[in-house]
Amino acid sequence: IYLLKSLFLLPPPPPTLLPQTLVMDKIKLSVLVSDEAGGKSDVNGHQNVRKSCLSITEPADDELSRDNKEAYMASVFANCTQTWLESLKYHLGYQLDFNFDYGALNKLQPFPLNNFGDPFMKSNYGVNSKQFEVAVLDWFADLWGIHKDKYWGYITSGSTEANFHAIIMGREIFPDGILYASKESHYSVFKAARMYRMDCIKIDTLTSGEIDCIDFKAKLLQNKDKPAIINVNIGTTFKAAIDDL
Repeated sequence: IYLLKSLFLLPPPPPTLLPQTLVMDKIKLSVLVSDEAGGKSDVNGHQNVRKSCLSITEPADDELSRDNKEAYMASVFANCTQTWLESLKYHLGYQLDFNFDYGALNKLQPFPLNNFGDPFMKSNYGVNSKQFEVAVLDWFADLWGIHKDKYWGYITSGSTEANFHAIIMGREIFPDGILYASKESHYSVFKAARMYRMDCIKIDTLTSGEIDCIDFKAKLLQNKDKPAIINVNIGTTFKAAIDDL
């Protein structure tokens, strides 16, 4: 069960129940249910990863079991590597660098690095890489023509976290604002709007994936009495489109 307002557990539904959507306390819940054959699926019909997932067991005490476990894990990693290599041959739609070599970072792996807190503030947790983080931020600031003393930011775990933070900042500044985003925007933009209970208007796009400025203007004029919080794409996920406003 996925719930934004609070988190709790419910007993699994009877196996005869069909996929369904529940409404509880005005919040829509997506529920995993079982079909009569005992297989599980979600309400959107997505493939259940559990069919291929691995089981986790407690480590054994005896040496023979440990050796068997290590051999088993070696085979698991080998199979995963082969599967990923095969997947790369047909990996379309995501702008990724398949030739990037992380070997130079191997020497950093033994350290429990954690950059919690403001990257520009000294931390009482000494094992951090904030000097690298700020260097990357300065590089992007320079790329965009922003003086080093005129910006703030941090490196996120990915696009979802970045969008979440940017949108909540917009809502904090304009509590009654409306979020505008093109239909080609990252899915997390619309997810954030639901989480933050924001009004969100989707804008049509051109064939290239770029925002349709004519549709955008028309929808802005329909809500002239409310501030506009605008999500601007600089390279959409699948078409690499840029919203030229």
